[in-house]
Amino acid sequence: MNTEEVIEQRRLARIGKHQSDDRLVSLHRKAVEALLNQQDGEHVRKLALERVEKWDNEQLCNPRYVKAWRNILNMPVASMCESILTDEPDGVSLRQNSPFGFLLHESAR
Repeated sequence: MNTEEVIEQRRLARIGKHQSDDRLVSLHRKAVEALLNQQDGEHVRKLALERVEKWDNEQLCNPRYVKAWRNILNMPVASMCESILTDEPDGVSLRQNSPFGFLLHESAR
């Protein structure tokens, strides 16, 4: 593989990463909207906590993410929403291990 091909592959990988990150931010914006909803917020939080408990009980996710999500989901709503959407490196990695995947299925209905 020549240098131009390597550069092009890296460029395409960066584009793919940005697209993936954008989709994850979109999902988490939807999660924040749901959490802020008076009618659905507590149910969404409960479902996300159940997912985190499953990760923990079945060792499906790194304990660091389990602990972080458990802490976030037990915060007051405003703080929780801010933490979910943070652009800090931890926020980006947490969104890649999200307990809100069930919201994707709801939007397909």
